[in-house]
Amino acid sequence: MIGEARVSVARRVTGIGTKSVSTGKKILILIGFCTAQLLDVTTTHIGLSQGRQEMNGIAAWIIQHNGELAVYALKLSLVAGLVGFLLVFGRSRAVWNAYLIAAWITTFAVINNLYRLLT
Repeated sequence: MIGEARVSVARRVTGIGTKSVSTGKKILILIGFCTAQLLDVTTTHIGLSQGRQEMNGIAAWIIQHNGELAVYALKLSLVAGLVGFLLVFGRSRAVWNAYLIAAWITTFAVINNLYRLLT
């Protein structure tokens, strides 16, 4: 009886985190991540064109030294690299969850940008 319980628990423990992410969820996460990034660039551009300051210190430094287009090119290059990484190494559920969290964080940045634009 104890041996059977031990085997049952061992199966459940080794199965934790191995459940794969469905294709539909992967597509939703990927679209959400890319959309959030594009909205962030768009709202940042609108804010900068209205004379507002960039809140990200690194991006502000790049804009000051290399111009606005340089920071957009860098951001979009990084996003393309991250999407490529996701497509190559996206077998782990943890990787997809990390991108989902990143999409939400960027969404909050977009909401902040919109708030600043409307006030």
